[in-house]
Amino acid sequence: MKALSLMILAVLIITGCASSQRHELASNDDFVIVQAGSSDTYASLAQQYLGSKKYAEVLQRYNPQTSQLAGRYVAIPRQVINQSGVYSNGYQQIPVLCYHQFTTHSTSKNKMVVTRAEFERQMNYLASNGYQVISLDELGSFIKGEKEVPIKSVVITIDDGYKSYLDIAYPILKKHKFHSTMFIYPEFIGAPSALKWRDVKDLSQAPLVDIQSHSNTHDSLSPLPSGESSEDYLQRLKFEVEDADKIISKRTNHTIHHFAYPYGNSSLQVIELLEKNDYQLAVTVHKGSNPAFSAPLLLHRTMIYGGDSLNTFKKSLNTFSSMALK
Repeated sequence: MKALSLMILAVLIITGCASSQRHELASNDDFVIVQAGSSDTYASLAQQYLGSKKYAEVLQRYNPQTSQLAGRYVAIPRQVINQSGVYSNGYQQIPVLCYHQFTTHSTSKNKMVVTRAEFERQMNYLASNGYQVISLDELGSFIKGEKEVPIKSVVITIDDGYKSYLDIAYPILKKHKFHSTMFIYPEFIGAPSALKWRDVKDLSQAPLVDIQSHSNTHDSLSPLPSGESSEDYLQRLKFEVEDADKIISKRTNHTIHHFAYPYGNSSLQVIELLEKNDYQLAVTVHKGSNPAFSAPLLLHRTMIYGGDSLNTFKKSLNTFSSMALK
């Protein structure tokens, strides 16, 4: 940060008055310094230099100025500065939310079914309170230390492949430009309440949707309670992981590299198989959020149930763990 301060000081000495146009004034391997134009905001600068408006908060992190940027000097990071998301007052963590089914009815007796009104309230809350919905790929980049993400980042996932995702949830997510990952299992696709393969194909081509694997048949991946040989267990795991991978990849023409454990059940053998097949992330249903030092193949994920109050939903959005670290 000392090099950044010296660079900004040099810019202040050699530059003149504010301009209506944006100017790039200096740069090094870590930062580029721009003098903001009259119409510039953190969002517009983030869009141009970081690829999306949702990274505006990352720029604010290094430029604690007022919202009026015209004529001010803004330091834009060219590489990851804080790989771990650890600060003097605590560390960043990212919640992964898990949904299953949705309904247009006003209530549901099935806790796995969220009403459209509930889901819309929850997404409106995220949009209205500064939360940024990021993709699982972005979460993976954060865990690998390759990317800084906004402090209030959230990931949205949907399990199984119910048609109600397409009919009810997806339009709401699309309205907010929220990314979501759907974990499907091939045996379910085509069932009366499920998506058809043509729906899966269409969704896989949508910029805001990521289709990934939830196994082949949704069988528990823990060893059978009644016992099974190591060889039989490994063959069953390969059927659930590798066969599903081949089917979904062929149907979507996309690489499958994330996995959701059915019922949240895993084992050392499953993890080793996922590693062998180059999976990057795998999610459980163990409640909680994920700091940068999380195990990538045992990520926490919080279930969102039908009938949950908005206050209950808010409690699932734990994006920062406060702790005195100095």
